[in-house]
Amino acid sequence: MKDGSSATHVARFGLCYDRVVSTADLSVRILQEIRDELRSSREEQGAFREEQRAFRESAETRFEVIETTLRDLSEQMVMLSRGMRSLLDHRVASEPRVDSLERRIEALEKKVG
Repeated sequence: MKDGSSATHVARFGLCYDRVVSTADLSVRILQEIRDELRSSREEQGAFREEQRAFRESAETRFEVIETTLRDLSEQMVMLSRGMRSLLDHRVASEPRVDSLERRIEALEKKVG
């Protein structure tokens, strides 16, 4: 019986040892997976940061183009408003002359016609 009980004890010890080894292996595997996931996460984060930097540079370039275009348009608007003001001032000054000419033409048409 002693042989049977020692065999049982060895079998139990072996199972317990296997559990300890497999638990240690499992812990190592879990830690390795965590490490690999962290590495992968860092790579993804680096790629995301690079993508964001490229997007920001692209947006800045577009904003510079828009800003330049708006400045050009504002300068053109100023020039246009000055031209319109000049045209209106000239028309106001020449309107009495046009009215006078129209009256004279009417008078001539009455004489001729």
